[in-house]
Amino acid sequence: MKKSYAGYTVLWLVIALASSMFLGETKRPYEIVSIKFCPKTANTYPKFGKEFSQRAQEKLDKEYCRYERKLLKEVWEQKQFESSNPIPEASLIIRDIPATESKAIWFLISPVAAGLAYLSWAKKSELNEESAHYELEGYKTQIKLIGVDARNERDFKSKTIDSKWDKFRVKAGQISPEARQDRLRRQQEVQDKTHSSALKQFDLADSEMDKKIAENLRDKHKADKESQKVLGVKNGEGHITTEESKNRELINQLVDALKHHESGWLWTVVDAIKPIWLVGDMGTGKTNTSVAIGLTRKYCLDIPVFRIADRHLNGENSEVWNLLEAQLKADNDSAILEAIQDVIERRDDRINSKVEEPEQFLLDEFTQLAKIDKESVERFVSSTFSDTRKAKEYFIGVTHNLTNAAFGDGTADMRKGAFYLQKFTLDNKKPLPRILVKTGLKDELGNNLEDVEKTLPTWFRAETIYGHFNNKPIQFEG
Repeated sequence: MKKSYAGYTVLWLVIALASSMFLGETKRPYEIVSIKFCPKTANTYPKFGKEFSQRAQEKLDKEYCRYERKLLKEVWEQKQFESSNPIPEASLIIRDIPATESKAIWFLISPVAAGLAYLSWAKKSELNEESAHYELEGYKTQIKLIGVDARNERDFKSKTIDSKWDKFRVKAGQISPEARQDRLRRQQEVQDKTHSSALKQFDLADSEMDKKIAENLRDKHKADKESQKVLGVKNGEGHITTEESKNRELINQLVDALKHHESGWLWTVVDAIKPIWLVGDMGTGKTNTSVAIGLTRKYCLDIPVFRIADRHLNGENSEVWNLLEAQLKADNDSAILEAIQDVIERRDDRINSKVEEPEQFLLDEFTQLAKIDKESVERFVSSTFSDTRKAKEYFIGVTHNLTNAAFGDGTADMRKGAFYLQKFTLDNKKPLPRILVKTGLKDELGNNLEDVEKTLPTWFRAETIYGHFNNKPIQFEG
């Protein structure tokens, strides 16, 4: 049922006006006194006769006591108090006249009713405006429908006439059926290419927006780092320490532990800009170790993670991946192939613009990508071995094997310049601390070393590294 807000408005206005009228007619709200001056005769009994005394008193009452005067009670009491010779109360007959009850209820009803009238009118205006808007939109829609219908009708008639005359031309021998089919085919090709070009433009715009967002997040991260340097906190001894100094202490502890673990081979891997490839069977902890290296670089070398790619990004290892706080993510084969194509172009752009700020890219489940798009994978592998250092990109890849099928033909020599860390397990469930550094390490003379046996510290896990810088510092041995 539709509500009549106009009627409500009139009703509440009437109540408000009536309340104002009744408020003005409120009876006397103050107390008064009625005073009669009735002096006592001096001809009192028994000094004079009883009858004489009564007549004298009646004469005085008739002359004075029949007049009554009314005053504000407050004024009468004040005058009596201020008088040096007040009239004796025995000569006065005083009658209190109390104030009548105040009608203050009308003072509350009037503004409330006026407010309700305003709200009703506002609601009515809103409904009228909304109704006018929908009416206008309906009119515009009708105009568009008529226009579209007329345009479609013209197009249909035009195509019908063209088709009809084409048939006449074929019958007259002016054009051949093959020429007519060829023209239709070329028209269809133009439409298909136009459609394909429009889709590519949309993809390009999305890619540019993603890139801009990632760059803004990187700049914000850098600004936050700079602002932390000027935030000071007093310790228990009254000295000033900064958040930067606290982080520096945690960084020094972790770096020192890495440098003292088995001659510092793990710190060499973390600190180098060489591509890192983690190889091994299922259950060897490759993903966790890659994230641990990425977190160490993020906290100790101040290198943010620009992009991560893994077809199982939202699966079992999702919590570990989230620790990196990457700016861009790719979680399926199609998105990963688009990501590696973008990475190739991004590396070229970074090299040409001579960027100084490094960034990280972590890629998991690389093994099967070549079966989907061999050409893109081969270009990406070649770019990884040749362009990452100049592009200031710290790359970490995870794969199950080092075959040419995964990396492409002709990459065997290039692969020797990267770190290949092979991990192991006994039951495909629990990783072993054993690490075989297949390539990447060098001896004191700079010669390449191959198949060097090493181990990972028990605390070198993604969760532990993250906790070290988030209120759960690692208790290093010794």
